[in-house]
Amino acid sequence: HITSEPVRTPQEQLPTSPNPKTMSDSSSLADRVKEEVQKQYPTALECKIVDHSDGCGAKLELTVVSNSFQGMPLLKRHREIQNNLKEKGLFEEIHALQIKAWTGEQWEKKKGSM
Repeated sequence: HITSEPVRTPQEQLPTSPNPKTMSDSSSLADRVKEEVQKQYPTALECKIVDHSDGCGAKLELTVVSNSFQGMPLLKRHREIQNNLKEKGLFEEIHALQIKAWTGEQWEKKKGSM
C-alpha cells in the first residue's frame, strides 16, 4: 500500500518561518548591537564587535572602551550594556555575548601587554 503527500496549491502551502536565522542574519545582528552600544556610549574611545557565530546561534565578542566606566565595577558595566540591549530587543537574539568593558587607562595597559 503506497501513500503520498497531497499536492498543495500555492495558497495551501504550509507556513514557513518569515525570517529564518542564517549566518548573514547574525552578522547584521552584530552590526545592530554595535550601533546600539555606540549610541549608548557616544564618546567611547573604542567600540568593536567580532562575530564568532558558528551556526548554533549568535556568538559575539564586544569590546567597549569608555572613560564613563571610570570607578564603575566591572559587573555594573556589563549589566548596563546588557540592560540596554534587552531594552532594544536585541539581547534575546544573542546566544553568547562576551563583553570587554574597559576605561581608556585599562585599554592602554591591555594593548601594551598584547
